[in-house]
Amino acid sequence: LGFKEIQVMKHNSKAGSGHGGSEGDDNCDGDGPTLRELSNQLCKRIDIGTAILPKPLFVNDEEVENATVECAKENPSSSSSPTPLPCCDEETKYAKIVKSEFNAVVIEHHLKWAPLVHTLPGPINESTPSNRIGRYDFSHCDAMVDWAIKNGLKVKGHVLCWHVTTPEFVEEMSGDQIREELRRHIYTTIGHFRGRIKCWDVVNEALAPDGSLANNVFLRYVHSILLLHNY
Repeated sequence: LGFKEIQVMKHNSKAGSGHGGSEGDDNCDGDGPTLRELSNQLCKRIDIGTAILPKPLFVNDEEVENATVECAKENPSSSSSPTPLPCCDEETKYAKIVKSEFNAVVIEHHLKWAPLVHTLPGPINESTPSNRIGRYDFSHCDAMVDWAIKNGLKVKGHVLCWHVTTPEFVEEMSGDQIREELRRHIYTTIGHFRGRIKCWDVVNEALAPDGSLANNVFLRYVHSILLLHNY
């Protein structure tokens, strides 16, 4: 859900409950119950979720590339270290809206295979070879997951296997190697978040639009994504 959808749902809620509200009011704060409050009134729990990113969650009006989410001052003596994200003295507006309106979150991008070992978040310096298979960086994900749990938000893991965000070097492997590395990736990622993330999307977009198996690296080299049943 986007912020505009939140405003529409809250406006409809106020209208239905007789609270009213000024026409054209774009303020999401203090104008009726939040989506999270409304969901708590239901007889059956439903998850109202959104995808989150580290920068808007932890940084206010900053654009820092290849940075960690550690709230620490940059160490000028360490040229090989990435620039940390500046620490916010106050909680960002984005963070306030997420925790007030939603009761569940997924991590937008950083929890996928390639970002974890290849492209993001980047505490390994640029001179390091890109083939980082087996070498994981959970710093961004840890910060977002811990923040969500601290604020009572359910975290859904997304996603363990998706051909779009599979590291490019997997294409150079044999079918047996892909099986083993995918198995290791699944065990490594789920094991790291054991006790914190209890619900996972395992395979994403395994089917083509016509209903057949999608033509991707897993189908070409492993013959079927159903290999996951062994794990």
